[in-house]
Amino acid sequence: MSLVTDKSETKSSSPARSEPAAAPDTVSVADAALATKRFVFVDGLRGLAAMGIVLFHIWWYEPPPYPWLDSIHWIVDATFIRIRAGVQVLLVISGFVIAYTCRKTWVTPREVSLFTLRRLIRLVPAYWFTLGCVVLVNLVCDAAGDFASPYEGELTIARVSAHLTFLQDILGHEALSAGIWTICIEMQFYVVAILGWGIAQHFFPRPVPSEPRPSAFALLAVFAPLGFASLFYWRMLESTTPWVIHFTWMFFLGMATWWTLDRSLPRFCYGIIVGIALVELAFDDEWWYENSVALLTSISIFVAGSFDRLHCWLNWPWLQYLGRISYSLYLIHFPVCHLVITMAWKLFDDQPTSNQASAILLSALGLSLVAAHALYTFVEAPSLRLSAILKRTAT
Repeated sequence: MSLVTDKSETKSSSPARSEPAAAPDTVSVADAALATKRFVFVDGLRGLAAMGIVLFHIWWYEPPPYPWLDSIHWIVDATFIRIRAGVQVLLVISGFVIAYTCRKTWVTPREVSLFTLRRLIRLVPAYWFTLGCVVLVNLVCDAAGDFASPYEGELTIARVSAHLTFLQDILGHEALSAGIWTICIEMQFYVVAILGWGIAQHFFPRPVPSEPRPSAFALLAVFAPLGFASLFYWRMLESTTPWVIHFTWMFFLGMATWWTLDRSLPRFCYGIIVGIALVELAFDDEWWYENSVALLTSISIFVAGSFDRLHCWLNWPWLQYLGRISYSLYLIHFPVCHLVITMAWKLFDDQPTSNQASAILLSALGLSLVAAHALYTFVEAPSLRLSAILKRTAT
């Protein structure tokens, strides 16, 4: 995305070749970004966001008596609370990447089916494998004795079926693992995005009738009402949290960022969107931090694209590695951390010292990275390759 969005989608499918130089005023930033270079800046942001969420969960789920929490500085404590907003970063990135992915797509019933199938192939295997790991961790905890389960409540067929089909929140089931609710929201967004793109494409005049790109008016007419309804109304309602409409504003920010960079939207439209968001922040007492993070993510991607730096900023090997395995890390870290921390706490009779707790939590982080690398190598990467083969075959 996002954490669960497709890293491979941020690279052009064109073969590497030399392009003739063009005058700066005749080439858009999007044209430059669509070379064979990856959007490494976006991948870097994805890696930072995923690591932030993992650190938050490790800190948040530290068992009592909370020796590490009691020993750290209040600034560190406040930072770990705030980095959970990495979710907002991933939602904006998801909107950006899907808008990029759809840029040359003619929406037909067949394409909607293939689009959805490719995303299921990319996301489901690692997601289902993680659910299996959570159940396995629970069995290990039960067999080992008095160890806390990684989830609350009983494991029923209805609960497992709801999780396997991304319906657990909609059907009112407690989550089996931390963070997986966003995967369900992502799947809903994919449907909204491709259908919305199709409506903008087929029900409004296009600038170039032979090309799939909708007009700026069509994109705003279809997606802006959803985005602003989410910003000013839906996100205020607790009843909308299982549905994509609660988070559409974040996705819309990311989509508008790409559309502006590839000149589907005039820059003044993006400026108006940002301006409305800033005005809303001035009166937002509850969600101002999450919305600020989402807005800063959009603006940072826009600035990087405007300076033709999407392919080079944040291009550090360790950060690109995190971006590459971010989806696997996001999924697998919770069962790994739960098993490691729960077992280690018992070794110290549930009373580890501050130094011992620090060592345990750092070990949980390290083993989460190892598990994420394995999950990416043996499950996620083959899924990505299969989805890419399906896309080439369909084309």
